[in-house]
Amino acid sequence: MTRRFAVRVAPSESAALRDAAGSGSVDDACAALDLDPDDPLATLTERPPSLWRALAAAARERGLEHPGDDERRRLRTALDESAEEIDAADGADTADDASDALAAARRRAAAAGADVDRLRERAATLRGRLAEARERTTHDASDDSDASGNADEDADATAVDSLRAEFAAATRALSEAETERVAADQALARAAERSRSVRDARERRLRLRDALANRRREARRDLAREVYPAFANAVAAFHSEVDPVDGRVADAEVGDDPGDFDGDAVVAHAAAIRIAERSDPVVVGVDRFVDATAARDWLRAPVVLVGAE
Repeated sequence: MTRRFAVRVAPSESAALRDAAGSGSVDDACAALDLDPDDPLATLTERPPSLWRALAAAARERGLEHPGDDERRRLRTALDESAEEIDAADGADTADDASDALAAARRRAAAAGADVDRLRERAATLRGRLAEARERTTHDASDDSDASGNADEDADATAVDSLRAEFAAATRALSEAETERVAADQALARAAERSRSVRDARERRLRLRDALANRRREARRDLAREVYPAFANAVAAFHSEVDPVDGRVADAEVGDDPGDFDGDAVVAHAAAIRIAERSDPVVVGVDRFVDATAARDWLRAPVVLVGAE
């Protein structure tokens, strides 16, 4: 049976740590001490981070750098700049808005083109009808001279006037439609360019993000391997130096690489914290140590002991 601590304690010399210990939980203690709960070395709980991540963080705490750090920083800067590039290309809109705007511009251009075709056909039809009416009027005027002929001429003249008015209206509408089509085509070109700029910026951002993730994985792998011998010694020291609270003693197979480790993940996490020699506090939420002083001495860091959760 795992013993749970009746009280939450911290090393007596630190009022801040004592206050954090009384805050109630790992998360509360982290908040009280302004620790990042995502820092793999800030807490020791029954849910440890990956060993690779913890060891890489320990290597950083020990002042180790990686040959790819400059490239990683360059990629980080480029990634931040790419976000600004996307904002500049995208304006206040989202990528979906840019896509919607392009679709709307395409619909507008298609509608404008259809209107031009329809009105051009109507204008051509009216032009033909007007020409026929004029020809008929001219023919009637040359052939007829009696009263009935005059009546026909008047009717033909009225028809010509009506067709002339329709044709004029159709040509005006066609001119307006052609102007709208030009504007719609220009708007479509702008929307297409904007959408392309947003897409290109986002694709570049994805490439940068992938490259940055790769550089981080490489650094994590290499740094973890760099400190692995020290980690292996710390695991051995835990088994020889720490008196288990609940009598649990489990040997670990360390191997030559973090991927070879086979043992208690909490012990492994504690060993990673120990070799980091942190100056920042560690919030301990496991009962592997008899008290906060024992935890502090073994972890080699200021400790807040809140008990197992």
